Amino acid sequence: MGGAKEETLNAMTSTPLKRILVVDDESSIVGLLTTVLAENGWEVTGAGSGSDGIEKLERGQFDVILTDLMMPGESGIDLLRASKEVRPDVEVILMTGYATADTAIEAMRNGAFHYLVKPLKIEEVLNLTEKAYTQRQLLRENQFLKSEVRAGYQIQSVVGDSGVIERVISALQAIAPTGDPVLLVGERGSGRSFFARFVHFCSPRAAGLFVPVLCSGVPQERLAADLFGHVPSAPDRSAAFRAGRIEMANHGTLFVSDLEEAGREALERLANFLDTKSLPAAEGGREVPLNIRFIASSTLPLDELRTRGIVPSRLASTLEPGTVRIPPLRERREDVPLLLHHFLEEVNQDRKKPLKGFTPAALSILEPYDWPGNVRELAHLVRGISAKKKQGTMIDASDIPPEIVYRQLRKKEPHEQEP
Repeated sequence: MGGAKEETLNAMTSTPLKRILVVDDESSIVGLLTTVLAENGWEVTGAGSGSDGIEKLERGQFDVILTDLMMPGESGIDLLRASKEVRPDVEVILMTGYATADTAIEAMRNGAFHYLVKPLKIEEVLNLTEKAYTQRQLLRENQFLKSEVRAGYQIQSVVGDSGVIERVISALQAIAPTGDPVLLVGERGSGRSFFARFVHFCSPRAAGLFVPVLCSGVPQERLAADLFGHVPSAPDRSAAFRAGRIEMANHGTLFVSDLEEAGREALERLANFLDTKSLPAAEGGREVPLNIRFIASSTLPLDELRTRGIVPSRLASTLEPGTVRIPPLRERREDVPLLLHHFLEEVNQDRKKPLKGFTPAALSILEPYDWPGNVRELAHLVRGISAKKKQGTMIDASDIPPEIVYRQLRKKEPHEQEP
């Protein structure tokens, strides 16, 4: 429920450098696309032929390939086939001035993400490359999650056997197959993100994408664009239609974290979407039906979200049947020793620096501690202490940060002063 796996996942969902390989035998097209894509945050590598593109593909790391279809020597289809052998996770977009149904069929059959028809429209190029990049990032994240999902279920049996956590798991296992919306209410660090993924992988949508959207600290205008897509006021070289994460989650799960920070306007639009299960297309008013599972998390109880007017009443009504409270760690103290040993085992595997465990003195301080940061705080504590310990030793009371020891002493003082 966190630890090194959570940090790996966070790294995947952050904003890394976008890398693209542009291949065309017309140098003017390569030059134009290089300029436009670089202005929009891409690191661009150009190639003047299919063979040159294949060579650079073998030597470099790319997220997207944008290649001409018809070139002397190695064609775009040849480059596409090579990419599926050398870098199968790279998304490939073909450019052609001779688009036919047969061209599209052959491109898609060989694994192309999509194709563009020349003469190119800059907004279409930017739109499609952004969609391809987002698709690749989501696929990478889900490949990681799927590789860990079996271990994730095993973790549940190891790190939580208290009655309160067993009731949570039972409730989530019951609701997972239904496809109904879910609201996970709990403090930060209590495992809401983990349990959202737990629901996804226990559901019939496990083969689809799990698409997270973080609301905390994100400006409302940017969040709306992230959710619903971006529609420029007037197309130009630097503007493009961009699909939102709702659309990317089609046939999968959309997870909106910290719902209370999304803003009323975005939540009204989200309520409309959940009512209609459709979005207007970016290019116009045509309704696009979507099939997604919606999961949200909040630090505030649903009643408070409703009475304070933070969420529309119809959205609150939609979420109410699937609301599950995730308890803070202080309400399941019997799980603390299991969690401590679990994260220590995880650190031992990751760092190849085995430690033997915790002394009784250390456990006597850590077990009754209130853990205001919940499981996340516990995991960080174990990693921080273990990084400073020698191989083969045990974590003792002297290794625990002074502020934790001090808090525990302060809790005991009133009792000690009683007659």
